[in-house]
Amino acid sequence: MIFDWDRHAALSDYAELLPYMKASWAKHFERSEFLGSIAESSNHIRLSGQWGLAPVSAPPHTEADSSLLVPHQGLTINGWADQVAATVFAGAVNGYAREHWATERQSPVILVSPHDPAWSAEEIRRQAGVGGFGAIALPFGPVLFGSIHYDRVYDAASEVGLPIVAHYSGVEGCYSGAAPLSGGVHTSAFSRKVLMPQVAESNISSLAFEGAFERFPGLRFLFSGVGFTWLPNLLWRLDREWRTFRHDVPWVKQPPSSYVLKRVWATTWPIREATLAGEWQRLFADESFRSRVVFGSHDPFDGDSAAHLREQLGEADGALVLGNGAQLLPLAQAVRG
Repeated sequence: MIFDWDRHAALSDYAELLPYMKASWAKHFERSEFLGSIAESSNHIRLSGQWGLAPVSAPPHTEADSSLLVPHQGLTINGWADQVAATVFAGAVNGYAREHWATERQSPVILVSPHDPAWSAEEIRRQAGVGGFGAIALPFGPVLFGSIHYDRVYDAASEVGLPIVAHYSGVEGCYSGAAPLSGGVHTSAFSRKVLMPQVAESNISSLAFEGAFERFPGLRFLFSGVGFTWLPNLLWRLDREWRTFRHDVPWVKQPPSSYVLKRVWATTWPIREATLAGEWQRLFADESFRSRVVFGSHDPFDGDSAAHLREQLGEADGALVLGNGAQLLPLAQAVRG
């Protein structure tokens, strides 16, 4: 079977969300300047019409037997200044997604806010109770994922059995509410996009060293759209520092790689990054690393197909990666019934 953990869903008109919020909030959101600003923030790094608002709610042709749908327009709430409005917007996206995107073959994510853990935990339990969702999307915020700031979110995620997906929104390093980038403020959207793997690495390091995996044994994370070839070197460095200074972090009871190689996954896109210099064979020869990589097409944008994955990795390894997503499914399927 083929499991695609990075397909994108979008609204063609933000007014479609208004029925999924209270009338007073609908009045707030229906102003053209507000809807227009959301459209701009959601698409400011897009370079052509293919990155527009075309809906992909029911794509007629897909190679995957099971797909996860990520609402890229909603991820930008990590950069909103009005965090109360952000939770209302996220809740409306979730309501719309459940009714319009959830099918037997595709599951939307539950979008939550990195700025409001209490609301996010409540939203996870509420939406998971209704069903139809396959994961939880937690945008990158200014607080790293290992912090106790997110404990209520992780408690709820563990309770409902859904993995957490971290996919960049495009506003990281640009808006004050979103995650910063290393070294300073970049003025180029291309620069910011190239550096998104740094955000993933920082948060994995935080999860490992701040004890989140010990506090929540059922916590599972998928880092999506940020590549994966950096993972072996990162884990080597984490383990090296842990062995040297483990007395400073007694709550980290195992080498950091032990947690990550059981509880963290990354999507394939862009797979060419792994085969261009032979890094797949060199760095991912061990099964423990190969099992961490799951197929993410990045569809309908410029991404990878299952056929391209097989072409790049070979039939055997391609089949392995295309099926790896099953590791993230059992708990989610149990919740969905």
